[in-house]
Amino acid sequence: MKRLLLGCLVGTWVVASGCGKPEGMAGTGAAKNAPVASAPAGVASASAGVASAPAGGCGHAACADNFFVDAIAPSDCGAGKECAVTVKLVATGEFHVNDQYPYRFKADDAPGVRFVGTDAAGKNVFSKAAGDWRKVDDKGGAMTVRFTPSDQGDKTITGTLKLSVCSAQNCLLDQRTVSATVAAK
Repeated sequence: MKRLLLGCLVGTWVVASGCGKPEGMAGTGAAKNAPVASAPAGVASASAGVASAPAGGCGHAACADNFFVDAIAPSDCGAGKECAVTVKLVATGEFHVNDQYPYRFKADDAPGVRFVGTDAAGKNVFSKAAGDWRKVDDKGGAMTVRFTPSDQGDKTITGTLKLSVCSAQNCLLDQRTVSATVAAK
C-alpha cells in the first residue's frame, strides 16, 4: 500500500492528473484556494436538491469520505438531438472543490451515442479547459457531458471523472467511474 500511495503521489506531482487508488486512499497536492466563482445562470447550488444514480449502496453515483458524485440524466432527451448528462461533484465536511484542478471526464464508447465534446483530446473528453466544468459554489461543481443519441431507447453514459477536493490541510486527488442511463425518446 505504501508503494501504491508513493507512486500516486509522485505521478500526480509530475502530471497533476490523479492516480487510481483503492477505496479510502488519496494523494495529496499543493493547490491553494482561489476566489469563489458564482454559479452560472441556470445551475443550482451543488449542495441543493441533488438527483442521483445510486451505486455501491451509498445513494450516489460514487462516494468517498470527503465527497460524492451524482450523474443526472436529462428527462427530455430526443433521438438525433443534443442531450447532456450533468456529473455533479459535492465536497463534504471541511472539504471544498479545488479551484486549481483541471477537472476532466472521459466518456467510454457507447452504442448509439455520439459524444460532442470540444476538448483537444477527443469528442468523448469533457474538461475544465474546454469549458465543460463549472464551479457552482465552494462545495461543488458540475461537468456537462454532451452527446447525441442516434435512436430511441435507453443509452448508458459511463466514464471516468478526475477530481480534486481540498481541506485547509491538504488536497486529495481521485478518479471515479460514473454512470447514468438516459431514455432517448
